[in-house]
Amino acid sequence: MPRLFIAIDTPAALADALLQTLPAHRDIRPTPTAQLHLTLRFLGECDAAAIAAIAQALHAVAARPLVLQVSGVGRFRGRQGSILWAGLAESAPLQGLVDAVSAALDTLGIAPDPRRFRPHLTLARCRPGAPEPLLRDWLGAFRDLAPPPWQVDRFLLYESVLGPEGAQHAVRDTYRAISPDC
Repeated sequence: MPRLFIAIDTPAALADALLQTLPAHRDIRPTPTAQLHLTLRFLGECDAAAIAAIAQALHAVAARPLVLQVSGVGRFRGRQGSILWAGLAESAPLQGLVDAVSAALDTLGIAPDPRRFRPHLTLARCRPGAPEPLLRDWLGAFRDLAPPPWQVDRFLLYESVLGPEGAQHAVRDTYRAISPDC
């Protein structure tokens, strides 16, 4: 069964600039530039009927264009290594979009995500062998990272296919924002 998630893409130039900040090391695996995104909601494995219902429900989400701003970097630690990420500044319009997506999914009986929404862009996955001093230096050097903000006018439904080289993402559907003056 396909694995789905709902996301906002990162502009290619910004994605490339963010990934350029990463330290080079064999135990640090950068996210491919074309796959750098903000996950609004991970849905997991879904059958064909659920995919059709989700796609239809998301078309009812009344999204408005919004502006996103990268704000610093951080790290999530785990048993199998860590994840390096770029954070996003708090945004009421972004939280509103997340809430609207959750409400649309709720109409289908899809339970809310039990985790708090922490907007971030996953820049790299690090194996346990990644040198701690290298990671600490990167975190310190880019803790105040703040490239120019970007305008968001759509969100997407993605399918994620896991393979030996990592996940490959394919767009299943696109949802355009409605201009505020419409």
